[in-house]
Amino acid sequence: MCDETASLGSCTLPGDAMVEILLRLPVKSLLRFRAVSKSWYGFLNSPDFIQMHLRHSQQPLHEKLLRVSNRGPRDTPTISFFSVDPTVTVNADDIDDGVDGYKNNNDLYSSSVVDLPFPSSPDDEVRIVGSCNGLLCVHFNRTSNIILWNPATRKYRFLGPPDNSVSFYCDPFFPYIMLGFVPEINDYKVVKVPSSSRKHVDAKVWVYTLSSDSWEEMGAVYLLPKGGSAVNLNGCLYWMSYNCDNGRDIVTSFDLYKQVFGQIMVPNSDSITDFTIKKLVVLKGCLSMIIYSENGLIVDHYEVWMMNEQQGVSWTKRVDFSPFSKLARPVGSWRDSEIVFGYPNGLSHELLSYNPFTKRAQSFQRRSSVGGFKVINYVESLESVEGS
Repeated sequence: MCDETASLGSCTLPGDAMVEILLRLPVKSLLRFRAVSKSWYGFLNSPDFIQMHLRHSQQPLHEKLLRVSNRGPRDTPTISFFSVDPTVTVNADDIDDGVDGYKNNNDLYSSSVVDLPFPSSPDDEVRIVGSCNGLLCVHFNRTSNIILWNPATRKYRFLGPPDNSVSFYCDPFFPYIMLGFVPEINDYKVVKVPSSSRKHVDAKVWVYTLSSDSWEEMGAVYLLPKGGSAVNLNGCLYWMSYNCDNGRDIVTSFDLYKQVFGQIMVPNSDSITDFTIKKLVVLKGCLSMIIYSENGLIVDHYEVWMMNEQQGVSWTKRVDFSPFSKLARPVGSWRDSEIVFGYPNGLSHELLSYNPFTKRAQSFQRRSSVGGFKVINYVESLESVEGS
């Protein structure tokens, strides 16, 4: 690495020290530095540096949350990126329901609102349907257009449907379109699964590969996705599905490299009933499931189950806890071991980040917008939407 950075101008710093400094800079600064010289451009644009910068950004302390409100001032999604000082936490017992239930950390997080750089119309139902390594997958529901977008570099790429006869219109609240990374080939894929369980309806699966800029048609599947977002982990996508044959909930997996579907049974827990809510997240690098039941607006307790692949495909209950808030519901996870809670229907203007292993919590991000919102994991990166 020292040899590669020796040509970066007349800087007297050792090459390794220069790289360590560059890895800690935001993408906006790195984009400016590309204009310094040809050697700077070549180094900062090299696959090795882009991957090193991504790995640094993926450290839990650097991860951000992306809040997407369904409708903004111009009737299009409003996107906010924010991060929180991880050293400021409170005991979960200090949290009470309602706005300003306890001291909010609004002064301790950074937030910015980003406008969509591509054209959209108010009636097009624009949704962020996936996030992976700094790339966002944006779906235009009515026109069936899909965009891969890097907000940090402001670069984007339109992905039209395979042909004019294929419609990607689907319910925006279910994971019918997903984005994932294939580590074996350093590539990205977008997966579209059927939006109907009716067997006379076209149930084909479509897979887009970024490097070849092409769609591939796969066979039919009859597992209807349920509410919530897909989880991208170690080259596989996971999402909750409804088995049309037996009426049971099941976890569907899709290996992005082999392009093979799989099924995983839900945990064998006495607390699971037909009314149990199951939320897939990633905790401590493992596929995890948060299980809870609602009695009106009240949740009695939460269970966290984690996948143990070393002992076969099996679930282990790692922790359970009483709700520190009667009204907040889990909406995602971040920073390796924290669960993000939000209040439905505008009951409060806060998001809560809770670590079930340390029982520490944070409150942040006051919502000023009206209507539904979605929380998505995000890291800044230099990843290209052009493919290889």
